[in-house]
Amino acid sequence: MNRRTLLLMFLFWVGALLSGVHAEAKAYDLVKYRGKAAGVTIAFDFGSGYPEASELTIIDEANGKKTAFTMDYMGDQMRFVPKKGGGRIKSVTVNMSGEDAPPAKVTGSCVAGEKTVSFTLVKKK
Repeated sequence: MNRRTLLLMFLFWVGALLSGVHAEAKAYDLVKYRGKAAGVTIAFDFGSGYPEASELTIIDEANGKKTAFTMDYMGDQMRFVPKKGGGRIKSVTVNMSGEDAPPAKVTGSCVAGEKTVSFTLVKKK
């Protein structure tokens, strides 16, 4: 084979490899909510359009320790439990169903020890 044929084969091969690489558009918006309760800051990121992508993080104000939570149940409320061990917060419930449009404020509660503490989260811009 001559040089030109090898170069063309190489270019076709590179083109075939690159044609399979593309970015998918995100099918949901991430709406951020923040609030405080029971000595912790609650950061709730709601996946509007895909609620299963929602995330919740608790930041302990006393020591700055962050704890990531994963969704455990979704119905009329979204329930989150710690991914690993957790601290004094054992579960968090957000009063929002997956089909709700993102409101300006969201209420919920968290279980800290044996106490249930209510909170309000505010939508961030």
